[in-house]
Amino acid sequence: MLYSHNNQYPTQLPNRIRLSDGSTRTDPSTFTDAEIADAGYVSVSDPPEYDSDTQKINWNGTAWEVVSLTQEEIDRLITIAWRGIRDERDSLLQKVDEKILRYQSQVRIGITTSIDNISDLDNYAQALRDIPSTYSNPNDVEWPAPPASLEPCQDP
Repeated sequence: MLYSHNNQYPTQLPNRIRLSDGSTRTDPSTFTDAEIADAGYVSVSDPPEYDSDTQKINWNGTAWEVVSLTQEEIDRLITIAWRGIRDERDSLLQKVDEKILRYQSQVRIGITTSIDNISDLDNYAQALRDIPSTYSNPNDVEWPAPPASLEPCQDP
């Protein structure tokens, strides 16, 4: 259960409350409803359901409010989501690049390569690079399945 203290944003009860007579209580499992009220806390219902793509919830000091996001807020959330997707994509591409460099090095020095089909890695890397141009909504992104050659190499 959530509580608001003096109309502040609702949180869990703290481990210590100060009563109006100046004394304190330190075991939340033993707080009575009267002590909680005396300390200035009011129980608050759980936040309502809302669509996080287009709405947010606010606490007005006495109740929850569901508010529509402004276009600027929606654009900011989309920008943040795309930044996260690009960061993940870049991390995956770095792993692919390490495998490709290892493959190229093995070919140059004439040893048996650790990758059977380099084309699988090339296709996977291209699918990762295409994500920003393939999807218009960051919530719709479906990540390509990595090829088996991305499994960690076992050195002899």
